Amino acid sequence: MIKLASRDLFARSSKSMFYRFMLGVAHWLVFPFLRLFNRVEITGIDHIPEQGAFVLAANHLSFWDPVYLFCCVHRKLNFMAKAELFQVPVVGWVIAHVHGFPVRRNTIDRNALKISAEVLAQGEALVLFPEGTRSRSGELLPFYDGAVLFAQRSKAVVIPVAIINTPKSFPAGFRQKVLLRFGEPIDFSDYQGKKVNSTMLHQMTDQLRCRIKQLQEGNS
Repeated sequence: MIKLASRDLFARSSKSMFYRFMLGVAHWLVFPFLRLFNRVEITGIDHIPEQGAFVLAANHLSFWDPVYLFCCVHRKLNFMAKAELFQVPVVGWVIAHVHGFPVRRNTIDRNALKISAEVLAQGEALVLFPEGTRSRSGELLPFYDGAVLFAQRSKAVVIPVAIINTPKSFPAGFRQKVLLRFGEPIDFSDYQGKKVNSTMLHQMTDQLRCRIKQLQEGNS
């Protein structure tokens, strides 16, 4: 039985010594370590708003993707992660205490929807991987509509991110080039106040996917 996280847990963890400790570890130890063994190139980080809610939507290649995002984005990030990870001893506890929360895939997870809405309503950042799983080939998989749905409902902008080469961080080689390309915010305000149907959601999702594809190809 998977025990679902609650916003009370997030409120406590944000003030906890453990969370501050993990931020310090990420910024002063993990990220320098990643830079030592990889040629990390980050562009467009200035597109991250200094305040206010936003959805960070990235393609998903490896375990290292959320680690890189946690290290380089200097805003509190709330990660939506597959529920199975919370069953792994230690791993699940750590994810929950760095603002991760579970989502059950292939179903409508109302608890995850509620938490996501609360995150954005409080002016925080929500991190999603719209493919819903890792791409083994590196090619973009079909996107789920969740990222644009949350943005449309909350009036938050979506920051597209292209992540490149993270599977090669370890142990494939030394000084591999890893790229994180943050794109300009996508504003779906034209859809706000409207009754959004599946066709409109798919259109918004296609727009997001095309933007991430462009970033992958080096078109900023």
